[in-house]
Amino acid sequence: MKEYKVNSGYGWHAWFWVDKEEFEGEWKPGTLRYRIEKAVGRADDGKLFLMVWTNLDQHNSDRFSRAFYEIDEREYAELLDRAIKQGELTPNDREHLIKRMKAPFIPPWDVHKAVVVYRDGRYTLGQQNGRPYLIANGERFALTCQPYEPCLYITDKDGCKTTVHNAFDPFDALNAFSRGKTITSITGRKYDARDFCRMVEYAAGMADIGMNDAEAVLGTDKKREKTAKKN
Repeated sequence: MKEYKVNSGYGWHAWFWVDKEEFEGEWKPGTLRYRIEKAVGRADDGKLFLMVWTNLDQHNSDRFSRAFYEIDEREYAELLDRAIKQGELTPNDREHLIKRMKAPFIPPWDVHKAVVVYRDGRYTLGQQNGRPYLIANGERFALTCQPYEPCLYITDKDGCKTTVHNAFDPFDALNAFSRGKTITSITGRKYDARDFCRMVEYAAGMADIGMNDAEAVLGTDKKREKTAKKN
């Protein structure tokens, strides 16, 4: 496969885990333990690619490397077939992913454009120099993402990082909010731009937090609760 360069804002709407090699053996200080994961995504230009992600040390999430390789539709279908044999995918899932792969490509959010997506008296949410950010009550946070879970990373001016597990890719959030749309968390809660800002501000500084806990600041989702009761 040909190596492929992908910008930081690649879209993940054609995303699927295809292979994983877990850590093995007992970890010892000073010893690297490798875990390799392979995934398929779609780049900003619409091309499919294979990402090979290597975690060099399970005790340090910042120690990782990524390599990207361009693939074609046939190779993608073969990866999905392999996933079915591994029990990680059903035939119906495969059919759905193939349809998404063949659907007209919609270019993602322009990662190179400096823009403010949302602003009120407390928050400014935007992007500058290809990086999403939030200013909450005068404090600036950088927003980045590791899409394999995905994790949302919130980094303050001192470099202190918070990891929000099962959260959002900030590029996807900016893209949606810029078009007046909402995003939905893994819990089913819908977020507008202000709710997203509130969740990020609340989670910042907590080091490691799950999405359920991070969105507790928003209170009960009355609309979702009402729908659940009807069902």
